[in-house]
Amino acid sequence: MNRYALAVDLGATNVRVGVVSRTGKIIAKVRDKTPKHGKSGAMVSQRIIEMIRLVLMERPDTRPVGIGISSIGPLDYRRGGPLASPNIPFSFVSLTEPLRKKFSLPIFLLNDANAAALGEQRFGAGKNKKNLVYITISTGIGAGVIADGKLLLGRGGNAAEVGHMIVDTTYALTCSCKKGAGHWEGNASGRNIPKFFKTWAKTHHKSITTMPRTAKDVFDSARSGNAAAREFLDVLHRVNARAISDVIVAYDPELITIGGSVMLMNGPLLLAGIKKYVDRYLRTPEIHVTRLGDDATLLGAAAAVFARQK
Repeated sequence: MNRYALAVDLGATNVRVGVVSRTGKIIAKVRDKTPKHGKSGAMVSQRIIEMIRLVLMERPDTRPVGIGISSIGPLDYRRGGPLASPNIPFSFVSLTEPLRKKFSLPIFLLNDANAAALGEQRFGAGKNKKNLVYITISTGIGAGVIADGKLLLGRGGNAAEVGHMIVDTTYALTCSCKKGAGHWEGNASGRNIPKFFKTWAKTHHKSITTMPRTAKDVFDSARSGNAAAREFLDVLHRVNARAISDVIVAYDPELITIGGSVMLMNGPLLLAGIKKYVDRYLRTPEIHVTRLGDDATLLGAAAAVFARQK
């Protein structure tokens, strides 16, 4: 009998729900925008329930054995959801309890980057590797670490929040988390690249006719030959490489895969910059863009379900 997992991916921008086979085939999937308005985080969990019903209607022949949830963090695992996440407007979103009550299935909750690391380990480039790091560069920045074959969780399940490592002391940009300045996420995430560009241009007295509003605008300007944007990207490459260098000395992985919307849309450009400036204190691991695309987190949520099945 084929076994399937229900996989939920709660991101800062989008929510996705899929039905996934044991071999990593996504046989049904739906996507919607992450709710950002309402009185409480219950708006999010209710929308996820509706999406699960919808995807099950598409495949009424499947009998899921559990629900894996990949979620933006930080997570409160005791309460079962993201707590005070800088990327959604709700102080807390209860995920595990509403879904358990509604569907009477085992629930497995993971930080999104941890989920993606599991996805790489089970279905991606990390199948035969015991030490790997998955990094997401998207609205925010985070990482999941597999060390000696096991997912590194830390005291509260939120280990490897690498987006909040300090990687810059020149521009002192306040991070999205509001807890400090110079964080990797505060400079190089999709949300903050335009702010970084603006601060850099002002600091260096660059004349910018039209200030970019999005990260895409910055990359598009550089590709079109804009001198200031191209010069800025070299600064961004150095920031990314400094962060990757910190990841290497912290975890000594044999593989680093990078995903998230910013990386997936600009992979060759960003990867070249990282490889150009990364430190060589330790042996440089394989570094490449994930081959799982934006399904890495969804597949990782499914992997968490299957890991508990005999």
